[in-house]
Amino acid sequence: MVHIEIVKGDITKFPAEAIVNAANRYLQHGGGVAYAIAKAAAGNVAEYIRISREAMREQLGKDSIEHGEVVVTPALRLERYGIKYVIHTVGPYCGGKWDEDKKEKLKKAILGALKKADGFGVKTIAFPAISAGIYGCPLEEVVRTFIEAVEEFSEEAESVKEVHLVLYSERDYERALKILEK
Repeated sequence: MVHIEIVKGDITKFPAEAIVNAANRYLQHGGGVAYAIAKAAAGNVAEYIRISREAMREQLGKDSIEHGEVVVTPALRLERYGIKYVIHTVGPYCGGKWDEDKKEKLKKAILGALKKADGFGVKTIAFPAISAGIYGCPLEEVVRTFIEAVEEFSEEAESVKEVHLVLYSERDYERALKILEK
């Protein structure tokens, strides 16, 4: 069984073997959690974008990723926190609107990252609230979908034992805890 935990903190320093980046489909890392991870991993965001795009071409054979596809890059400077991999996934853009299609795209993004981590033998993985930031999806729906996806995945999980949802702000953390308690 996979243990789900919601924590308040900085995902770039979270001691999980893999952390997930809420990326855009071109791995440009221009803002939000993607920018923070790129800066913390390489020090130079442009350099991490270059590494990410090169990895995308090697792993997927193209210059963009779709919902459910993932790209894995090295943790570089994040290794000092025990992080071995950064798994990039793309959630849906909501702009404040939520529907079944967006939920399915988000679920695919989460499941893709979980399956990739499991394939690498990762025991612990940390996620940000994918699509809840700049992409404008309602946090409550993102958290519900996250929990649903992890519970679905736990039936097939082999190595993954702990999945953490890492929220930066106290407000988002409190809101997410209320959803987990329901």
